[in-house]
Amino acid sequence: LDYSAGVIPVTHVDKTKDQMPAGFNIRKLNGIAQGAYKLYNANEMHGLPVGVQIIGRRLEEEKVLALMERVEDALGDEKFRLLEID
Repeated sequence: LDYSAGVIPVTHVDKTKDQMPAGFNIRKLNGIAQGAYKLYNANEMHGLPVGVQIIGRRLEEEKVLALMERVEDALGDEKFRLLEID
């Protein structure tokens, strides 16, 4: 496939807010979703980045970058904070 794409981090996993809801039944999901959800553990993933993938058509890199910028602008003060590395 020849699509233009970009990924922008928007937040982090929060072990309190991102727990599976009480009574969540993984068996009601399709096989692909079951495979993803059986590996999910909010406590173990606390602090990991959560991103949004922007996909455009072939040769639309500029549009993808513009949309990524709009997502970042929409986040305002809640914009993803990069890690501080010494």
